[in-house]
Amino acid sequence: MKKTIILLVAMTALLVSTSQAQVKGDKYIGGNLKFAVSSTGSNGYMSTGTYFSIAPEFGYFIADKVKIGGAISYEVSSNAHAVTLTPNIAYYQPIIDRLYYTPQLNIGGGLGVYSGYEAGIFTLNLELASFEYKPGDKWGFSTSLINLNYNLIDRTDSFNFSILYSPSIGFHYYF
Repeated sequence: MKKTIILLVAMTALLVSTSQAQVKGDKYIGGNLKFAVSSTGSNGYMSTGTYFSIAPEFGYFIADKVKIGGAISYEVSSNAHAVTLTPNIAYYQPIIDRLYYTPQLNIGGGLGVYSGYEAGIFTLNLELASFEYKPGDKWGFSTSLINLNYNLIDRTDSFNFSILYSPSIGFHYYF
């Protein structure tokens, strides 16, 4: 009985603790990696093959739990490559101690080469299942598992809903 009470007290403390919460003025640098093997896009853009993206980023908390930031990403697939600048906004909701639900909206633009010709790019992405785990005060590890994406590549648009199709992993260093 005593072990059960101790376990319940420990679990309750873990669930209500928000000591690692992000507060106004916090900043971080970091980045994200994405990798996928499948077919994406429309009319031959970013078509069947492998896809890889790397995106260094910076973020600043404009209010408690609300972050704005930006990333510069380089994306490459079997028939394309692109560079995009992507401002974003995210909300950090504590789930349990050191684990956060972080839905994020990304809006970006850039340039790329698709199937041998240059193209302008507009992207709109909503990360519905994003999470961050902070094992310490200065480090965080993130993932995004479910996304809604809209891409406009030189007047050819595509919309997709991805679940574990191109999950991202990332890290953040807070200062």
